[in-house]
Amino acid sequence: MKALTFIVRFLTAQYKDHMQKMTRRTYLIPPPSAIAGMFGALLGLKREELHEISGEMLAGAELKFLGGRAITSARIIKIDHPLSGLISLLRRYYNGERSKDLIKDIQGLFTLKESEELYMPEYKFAIASSSETLIEEGLRRLKEYDFEYDVFGGNDYHIVEFIGEPKRAELEKSSEGYGYCRREDFGRIEAESFNVVWSAKTLRGESTPIVMPVKFLANVKEEFIQVYGAKILLKKEQDVVNDGESKIFVHKIKPFLDLYI
Repeated sequence: MKALTFIVRFLTAQYKDHMQKMTRRTYLIPPPSAIAGMFGALLGLKREELHEISGEMLAGAELKFLGGRAITSARIIKIDHPLSGLISLLRRYYNGERSKDLIKDIQGLFTLKESEELYMPEYKFAIASSSETLIEEGLRRLKEYDFEYDVFGGNDYHIVEFIGEPKRAELEKSSEGYGYCRREDFGRIEAESFNVVWSAKTLRGESTPIVMPVKFLANVKEEFIQVYGAKILLKKEQDVVNDGESKIFVHKIKPFLDLYI
């Protein structure tokens, strides 16, 4: 297999935790499906085309830097009642009625939505493929800034700030690396102390290593451990992409993509 790495920076990014609904939490590091989607955008691959070749690809990422996180709150007003019923509901409330059912209905009209975003994240993305042509074309486009589609940090209002510094790399087996791994394979991290966080809500840009347990859905449905600021040490060797500077754990893309096809 051939492989490459490249750097991507965003002012803000959000990779939505699929376990959340109205509160949009974000993964610390994008899943393989998002990484492959961004690489496919550079190459001009449509979703169906990317899915066709996904069985030949592996992807992963290392979070190199994080400035912190931002929370945006919005009040969503749901007008899903007939007008006469809505007027009656509001009239009862403003006339002083405070029954449990009425309060519940009123609160349902004004849902609070929180959107969690990563601030100034910088990633090193890793891609491996059995197709030498795919990797060579990716290297060329990254070197020449010849991109077919725009790259976004999760959705179309998180625009890429920088993308480049492509490097040739090798696919190897290793018990140590960066990025994320399956919980069952996780051994420890190379640090004396660290913070365990359950969402990016607790991040403040600390330099202390951060460990975040996450669950990916699609056809994976497994728990993973994402780590920022420290090397991961596994119980056994797994696939890594080695560009001579760092080793990044990579994972099969296809199981992560099936949710979206």
